[in-house]
Amino acid sequence: MATYQRRQSVLWTQRVIVLAVLIGLIWGIVAFIGFIGGLIGGGNSQQPTMKAGDPCQAQQIKVESFVGTAKQENQLAFNPGENPYFWFRITNVGSVDCTFNVGTSGSYYFVKSGSESIWSSKDCNLSVKREDLLMLLSPNDPVTSGASDWQRVRSSSSGCSVADGQPEVTANGASYVMHAEVNGVISENTVQFVLN
Repeated sequence: MATYQRRQSVLWTQRVIVLAVLIGLIWGIVAFIGFIGGLIGGGNSQQPTMKAGDPCQAQQIKVESFVGTAKQENQLAFNPGENPYFWFRITNVGSVDCTFNVGTSGSYYFVKSGSESIWSSKDCNLSVKREDLLMLLSPNDPVTSGASDWQRVRSSSSGCSVADGQPEVTANGASYVMHAEVNGVISENTVQFVLN
């Protein structure tokens, strides 16, 4: 009888030890997952709250590209002697007012033909200092830039215009694609157009 009771006592002790080890393992795994989650999430699962007037975050800015006339009418084919005009529209898709740099220091247009880079407004007016222009953007209130013409020439480190001596591009039905970039945010669309 005493042997049976001793055996039962040993079994219960073993079960308690096994249970304690299991609980310890589960706690350790949960703590480890929480630690890793803290590392990945920066130690805080909540995003900082933006206040009105704070700098806009890139993910709350939508940039759209447009090609057309000097009056900002959309147009996708241009006859000889007719220059395309480019402009962009930016929208704060966030929930609070924020400030965003729309100045010449960070607003550019790019033209490609296939995979070949043809023209970039980064090559324009290289002797002129580029300026910042901080604008307060209200949520879902689009702001449209002015229109800039492309003189149907290539650009390079020596300039971007006819006056800079840049060579003309191919026309006669040649197709080109334009996109804009504003303060590091690339337009969500590209615009394909034709030079006749």
